[in-house]
Amino acid sequence: MHLERLITIIEKIVESGKSLTVREITEATNLPQPSCYRLVQDLIKTGLLQTDSKKTFFLGKRFERIAKMNKSDFDLKKITNPILKKLANKYQTSFFLSRLKNQRVEIIQVGIPEDEQFPFLHPGLGFRPMHACSCAKAIVAFADNELQDTLIKSRLKPYTRSTRTNPFELRIELKNIKTRGFAECIQEMEIGVCSVAAPVHLPELSPILSIGAIGALKLFTSQFRGELANVLIKEASVLSTLFGKSYIDLKAIM
Repeated sequence: MHLERLITIIEKIVESGKSLTVREITEATNLPQPSCYRLVQDLIKTGLLQTDSKKTFFLGKRFERIAKMNKSDFDLKKITNPILKKLANKYQTSFFLSRLKNQRVEIIQVGIPEDEQFPFLHPGLGFRPMHACSCAKAIVAFADNELQDTLIKSRLKPYTRSTRTNPFELRIELKNIKTRGFAECIQEMEIGVCSVAAPVHLPELSPILSIGAIGALKLFTSQFRGELANVLIKEASVLSTLFGKSYIDLKAIM
C-alpha cells in the first residue's frame, strides 16, 4: 500500500507536466493531505522528488537517472558500433563505450582495428575503478554531488604509483576534467598504458555514457592524447544527438 501511494504521487506529477504543491497532489491522488506530505518527504529523501522555494515538488535527479537508462546495452551498441569501428581503423587503436550502472561505470563495447599488422591494446569489458579509469572519471566529473561525494569518501585503491588516492587531489582532477571536457588515465591502472575519454551529454541530464580510446604510453604521447581528446569530444556530440532522440524528454515534465 505504501509503495503504491508513492508510485501514484510520481505518476500524477508526470501526468501534470509541471511541479505541484502538496494540496494539488492531494487533490490529484485523493490521499489525505498529512499522508501526502509524509509520502512526498519520503520521495525527497530517496532523490525521486525535489522541492523549491515555492514549496512545489517536481521530479528529482535520481528519477532522471532511472529514466535515462531506458535503453538496453544492445541498442546502445547498435548505435555506437559504426563509430567505434571507424575510429579504431583511422587511428589504429582501440576505442570503447562505457555506461554508468548503479553508481559504477562499465565498458560495454570495444572497437578494434581491422588491420592486424598494427599492435593495439584491448581494454576488456566490465566495470572500471571510478577514480582511476578515464571512462569513469569522464562521467563522474559531470555527475551530481551525491555520486562524487560517494566516490571521494570511499576507499581509493592504488593500482600503480600514479593512481590518485588523495581525496583532495581527486576532487581537483574532477574539476579540471569538467573544465576541459575530457579525462585521462596515464598509467593509473597499469604501467605503460594510457587512455582518454569524453562524456556523452544528454539534454538537461548529467552523462551516464562516455567514449574513450586506449593505447601504450609510447604511442599515447601528450600531443596524441590531445588530438584524441578533440576527436572524442566531437564524436561524443554526435552520439549525444543519436542517443538523445531515443531517450525520454524529461524537460517537458519538470
